[in-house]
Amino acid sequence: MLPKLDIKEKNFHGMLAIGGLAGIMEGSLQEGIFTLHTVFPGMMLTLVSAFVGAFSGFFLKDLSRTMRGMEPYRGVNNDGWMMGAFMGTFIGTLFQIAQSSTGANIVIGSMAGAYFGAMSGAFPDEFVTPILRLMHAERAARHMAEQERTLR
Repeated sequence: MLPKLDIKEKNFHGMLAIGGLAGIMEGSLQEGIFTLHTVFPGMMLTLVSAFVGAFSGFFLKDLSRTMRGMEPYRGVNNDGWMMGAFMGTFIGTLFQIAQSSTGANIVIGSMAGAYFGAMSGAFPDEFVTPILRLMHAERAARHMAEQERTLR
């Protein structure tokens, strides 16, 4: 039986893969040969940027809530910032590839995308996980109904 990854794990692995590929591309284009020693720096810089972006997003979210006289948000759902970081990494890397004629700073594009994606994904995070659970529950109920129809 294979383990089933949830949305956070899929986006985390995708973000690391894009950061690693950005590192390979940047190193290979600058040095002229296929480089693998730039994978780890690309992955780690992208990951650290995503975490800093999520911290910034949660900080701004709590700051805006306390300025309005509300309690700070203490949620347990963190799918939003991880999904935002993955999409930001993807878009930032593509944008930097399109902008750069020499292949320079591709990792910077993935870092900036991860930062802004995680920061913007931190704001609506209390709504993302319950919506995903409802979508999965609806799909499972529909699948069960189809199985019951086929058995009759």
